Amino acid sequence: MLAGALRERVTFQRAIPSDDGFGNVVSGWAYLMERSANIRETPGKEAVAAGRIEAAKTATIRVRSCPATRGITAADRIVARGQVWNIRSVAAVADGRELIEFLCEAGVAV
Repeated sequence: MLAGALRERVTFQRAIPSDDGFGNVVSGWAYLMERSANIRETPGKEAVAAGRIEAAKTATIRVRSCPATRGITAADRIVARGQVWNIRSVAAVADGRELIEFLCEAGVAV
């Protein structure tokens, strides 16, 4: 994949537990890094969950492989195109340059 194909900026975030002051653990999201990426969305689907229609979108997001991006797991998330994308799987891709591919889903619960 040529550098020109990595046209969009994505932000990686990691869940961090914190205390709400009353002894309850709440989770927030911390900034990890920002990278250039190639995003390919697939057509959305609708599913019935708990008696209501839930619209979900899926996408594959590719970034260059480096020590930081190799540390990303399915417990992290990506913010891109003004949406939060939950990471469902992570795969290494070799097409002349080392890339990491994330299969992501937006519009659904973690």
